[in-house]
Amino acid sequence: MLIARDLRIEAGTRTLLQGASFSVQSGDRIGLVGRNGAGKTTLMRTLVGYFQPAEGTILRSANLGYFSQETALPELEHPDATALERILMAREIGAMQRRIEQARRRLEALDGDDRDRGIIRFTRLHDEFEARGGFVAEAEAKRIASNVGIGNDELAQPVATMSGGQRRRVELARILFAETDVLLLDEPTNHLDLDAKAWLIEYLATYKGGMLVVSHDLPLLDEAITSVLALENGELEAYRGNYSHYLVERDRRREQRERERRHQDEAIARLEENIRRFKGSTEKMAKVARSMETRVERMKRELVEVQKSGKKVNVAFPQPEPSGRVPLAATGLTKAFGDNLVFVDVEFAVERGERMLLIGLNGAGKTTLLRILAGVETADLGEVSLGHQASVGYYAQEHEQIFAGVTVLDHMRRAAGLPDQTLRSLLGLFLLADKVDQDAATLSGGEKTKLALAMLVASRPNVLLLDEPTNNLDPQAKEALLDALTVYEGTIVLVSHDTDFVAQLGPDRAVLMPEGEMRFFDADLLDLVALA
Repeated sequence: MLIARDLRIEAGTRTLLQGASFSVQSGDRIGLVGRNGAGKTTLMRTLVGYFQPAEGTILRSANLGYFSQETALPELEHPDATALERILMAREIGAMQRRIEQARRRLEALDGDDRDRGIIRFTRLHDEFEARGGFVAEAEAKRIASNVGIGNDELAQPVATMSGGQRRRVELARILFAETDVLLLDEPTNHLDLDAKAWLIEYLATYKGGMLVVSHDLPLLDEAITSVLALENGELEAYRGNYSHYLVERDRRREQRERERRHQDEAIARLEENIRRFKGSTEKMAKVARSMETRVERMKRELVEVQKSGKKVNVAFPQPEPSGRVPLAATGLTKAFGDNLVFVDVEFAVERGERMLLIGLNGAGKTTLLRILAGVETADLGEVSLGHQASVGYYAQEHEQIFAGVTVLDHMRRAAGLPDQTLRSLLGLFLLADKVDQDAATLSGGEKTKLALAMLVASRPNVLLLDEPTNNLDPQAKEALLDALTVYEGTIVLVSHDTDFVAQLGPDRAVLMPEGEMRFFDADLLDLVALA
């Protein structure tokens, strides 16, 4: 059980939430919704205990499982821990399994009486592991991992060598494997393919504990949630029913408030008109006017508050200087991580103004290829060549361009040598004007996405390399990005699992990974996008 009473949460000088009280109990499946930057992630991290509220109390009488939207490498008790070990560590059997493996390795160096004692210790650990259901639990962990898209090869891979998307899937499997009473999930469907999303929704719909989930994929989670908490303008409002019902009820409540406010404003206007008429009349009527003024003051204090529609993100990529006919080409690219061969002999050329999509299942090497094209990663074989006057802008899904201890404005200064006033105005278009002096690492996931996009806009590239740019964006910001890319005259190389976004952007060609097969894009490939 999780109970919050009279919470007030601040970020710097800004109040994100005030006077909020709610609970998450067994059987509750709650969706937490709100625009990017409203404070959803900060609220989640406060509930877990990472941050302290400015006011109010939080009661935690349960085993909480928290899944963060961040893709940063988690602190590992053992730096060489594999994905399977990381998942198993969510329960005590994970540590037991590692002790068994350490005992087995020590046996190889022992002989005589020491070896006999080592065998006894190994056997005792093994029997204890089995008695506690260790082998059954290990099978369960592997099943959960498989369902969220982690293959057997990845289970044996050290977590420290994994991509951000792989690490997030491992952490999701770990949280679901843990024996929790309350789940706090922040964007759990990011980096999941279609099958994994479907499995997760079914899992959450039957979860016996309490759940609070943040997601911009909430329509997909309609089957899993039974109520909604809407965070807007520093206040929480509760709604019964799933996300679709929330949208209808939200509009109904807003219309009702607007109607009540109109009636109040009309009544106040009538009274004020009478006050003006009576004040210049007899002493008796002036007394009535003063009584009316008191009534008007009371009515103004009791006015129904109608929240204004939030500001909208305005994305616009400046039309770039034209590049040569072939701004980007890859020849014979090969990449491996240790024994894991990602792709071999991939080559293609992108033409000026073309929209190219990289398609493949999780682990097919799409992000790795994009990083090589951006110059962030180095290929083991082959080369990348830039054409005449080609300038590359790279958006990384893991927000690698955003550093702790550096303000939002300083990130913009690094991206482009433009006057501060221009940079501030650009940040305003992305609704980040009030965060110019904030440490960029403390932004929410959606705000980091907006900052990274603002940095791209400021740098004015004529080749955009975009890796899952719609992750963490609310619907309005996603639509604004799509509109901007649609009229952008430069070249785009895109990785995305967002089927609607890809369909509306309309790529010209696609590269199928890991084979590197090039083909013209058509609607049939959208099925592969959904599986990415």
